[in-house]
Amino acid sequence: MKTTITTLLAAIAIPIAVSASPALILETTITENHATGGPDVMKVPQISTESGKQAVVKLGKLEYAVTPTLLDDGTLDLRAVLTERHGDKADVLTAPAIKVKIGQVAEVKIGELTFATTTSLGK
Repeated sequence: MKTTITTLLAAIAIPIAVSASPALILETTITENHATGGPDVMKVPQISTESGKQAVVKLGKLEYAVTPTLLDDGTLDLRAVLTERHGDKADVLTAPAIKVKIGQVAEVKIGELTFATTTSLGK
């Protein structure tokens, strides 16, 4: 009987141990804001990733790398790094950490560019 209980407990624990982080969908709207004429939307990619894994959006020489981490309270810790590439060299332009709720917009602005990221739960 002890073997049966141990086997049963092991069978229950396996699905729990291998369950992955929930899929997160990052939608980043990149706009260029002009003094006259309003903003121009340049790109709106959607990237699926997992909690704690980085997603990268490229726009010319710019790279916007964002790592969403789902916290126990249901909020997200977004770590973003915006770099400008020059061949093998990369200059970090900004690296904010933003705490948001799922569905809430997190914005990173640099010069005339705005990177607005909304995160939702994947299926």
